[in-house]
Amino acid sequence: MNVKVLSFIAIASLPLSAPASANDTLNQLKGLLGNQTTAEAATSTDSTVDLSRLVSLVSDNLDVSETQSEGGIASVMNYVQGNLSSTDYTQLASNIPGIDSLLDNVPSLSGTSTASSSSSLTGLLNKASEYSDTLKSVNDLKQQFEALGLSTDMISSFVTQISSYLNSNASEETQSLFTSGLDNLLTAL
Repeated sequence: MNVKVLSFIAIASLPLSAPASANDTLNQLKGLLGNQTTAEAATSTDSTVDLSRLVSLVSDNLDVSETQSEGGIASVMNYVQGNLSSTDYTQLASNIPGIDSLLDNVPSLSGTSTASSSSSLTGLLNKASEYSDTLKSVNDLKQQFEALGLSTDMISSFVTQISSYLNSNASEETQSLFTSGLDNLLTAL
């Protein structure tokens, strides 16, 4: 009877040990072939962030020119940069290749003055922004969109498009940093 019990235990343990052994063997083969480990694969997920693809998607989805798309994305990312610590922005920039060169497309506001404001509300926002960094950032973003020939109402559409793209193509860390950098933008608009 002991032989039967031992045989049963040996046969019952085969299905448990075979997959474990097969997984170990597979992992060893992957290591020999130079495949990435799980940790390496997790870090490389941000390499799928392709800013030129994002520019094209925003241009197509919002029916704006490539130049407006580039400038709008750059303006939103510039706003995000201004709301992150330098350490957090450095991490975001390392996760999104080309973001620093994209920021070269932020429209210059040097020629914008309070006197040339299109409405009294804009003039009031310009004056209020002198006293609040948050209002100044929002006001700058609105002026950048206007300089691109875009309605300030489109800011939220750009943010939605960028967020959606990052949710599909970037790591959770990148998504979190972007969201954190937005601060309370959408409620301030």
